[in-house]
Amino acid sequence: MTDFLTTWASTPLAILKWLLLGLLLTSSRIWNNTRLAISMGLGLLLLGLGLLFKVEHWTFGDQLLISGSLAVVGTYGFWFRAKPQRELLDYLKLAWVLAAMGAVAATSLFRPLIQPLGGIAEALFWAVALLFVYQRWIRRPARASE
Repeated sequence: MTDFLTTWASTPLAILKWLLLGLLLTSSRIWNNTRLAISMGLGLLLLGLGLLFKVEHWTFGDQLLISGSLAVVGTYGFWFRAKPQRELLDYLKLAWVLAAMGAVAATSLFRPLIQPLGGIAEALFWAVALLFVYQRWIRRPARASE
């Protein structure tokens, strides 16, 4: 688990990663749906608590991490399924969520999978972030002439 966390916390690109992650989270329309927002927030809360419990070596850290991962994957999967129109970015985000939550769950279930899943999640994060920035700010859609 420490390899996965140090990748996200101590590299020179850590500030950029956290800024891009914040942009991705705040720009998602999942937060407009109250039920999905509560479910996603609960999953993220369970992940945070599970991480705290795991770092402090308290009991139930593994269970909190697994339940938080399942809540995030289930919520995002439901959101993805309900979307009427899906694009490449949506598929990349789904793959990223699955890989990242798989790496988190692997900390409790099967430790040899942490590094491969963490690497896949890292690559997918950069693919999602770069495509998001490109679509949002670089390639702006042409405005309809009045």
